Amino acid sequence: MLMHLILRMKDSHTKNFICEDILINILARLPAKSLVRFMCVCKSWSNLIGSSSFITTHLNRNIKNHDHLFLISHHYYRGGRSLISLSSNETFEQCLELQHPSWTKERCRVYGSSNGLVCISDQKLSSTSSICIWNPSIRKSISLPKTCIPDHSRLFSRSYLSFCFHPNHNDYKVVKMLHERKKRSMEVEVYSLSTNSWKMIEITPWFNSTWNFIGHEVCNGIVYWLIFEDYYRIVSFDTRSEKFDELVVPDPIPPVKGDVIIQLYKETICLLQGHKDVDLWVLQEGSFQRLRTIFLPEANNFRLIGLFTDNGLLVKEQSRFTDLKLQLFDLESNQLKSTGILMCDRKRHTYIESLVLLDH
Repeated sequence: MLMHLILRMKDSHTKNFICEDILINILARLPAKSLVRFMCVCKSWSNLIGSSSFITTHLNRNIKNHDHLFLISHHYYRGGRSLISLSSNETFEQCLELQHPSWTKERCRVYGSSNGLVCISDQKLSSTSSICIWNPSIRKSISLPKTCIPDHSRLFSRSYLSFCFHPNHNDYKVVKMLHERKKRSMEVEVYSLSTNSWKMIEITPWFNSTWNFIGHEVCNGIVYWLIFEDYYRIVSFDTRSEKFDELVVPDPIPPVKGDVIIQLYKETICLLQGHKDVDLWVLQEGSFQRLRTIFLPEANNFRLIGLFTDNGLLVKEQSRFTDLKLQLFDLESNQLKSTGILMCDRKRHTYIESLVLLDH
């Protein structure tokens, strides 16, 4: 019905049938793929859909209503070929399987997702590694310039990549961190999409140590690194102010209870820990408060993957002999549902369709 109305609007007898505000309201409901096609209808539609204001309207509506929201799963195939699948957040049916052109040579992975963009690179993250910001919905990507951090011995060093959008700065940022444990040193640089350039960041002295990297999450342009050195710590980095800070992790989080995962829950940072009973800690006013304990079915041995759309917990049964599929535990009904999705990476990403980069 919606598509029929849109096609009628191009008819010579009905071109003045609807005002621009109603047209925008209709078009903003459509998936990105359809909107890219409709840019060929006429010049005025092309200008409208490709405008920054419409791209923002379309994105904000999808975020508000959780429309065109997907779970990204990553697959490796023989010969080193890498693909990502986009699965519906409601039915978990696979809607799209994609391969970026840069994935034909090296095994690559997704390092972050924000506003319809994903950050991809290879697993080495060396100084020569290609890093791309990609919008799979409109098949458009940007290759980042080479990073400034030189390569170090891979035996004692490791690189990490984060991707985020800073709403106050209206800019997309990529943060690359190289940690060299033997020298107890850190190097950090930040890429800005608005300037298309990297900038080296001065490291806070207390950040240099022999800690182990556990995971990271991003929220409102701030990168949160969960690290472990005798105890859990969280180091934050604001991509706008370029300042480091440290958050206090609750004392009751002991390593013996199981791995700790850092996640995003209702637009704030949270921590998950446990196997059968999972504690959910939420960051409130600078400190973590235990929100609830999630009790999983006793008969299964699960591995935590992460939260999904604020009311579901993704888990995966552990097995030595087979690659078991991802399951969703509903936090309201306490029911377990199989998604039918196989995952290679433990880190999960959600993806929301957008037209970002269309006007870049």
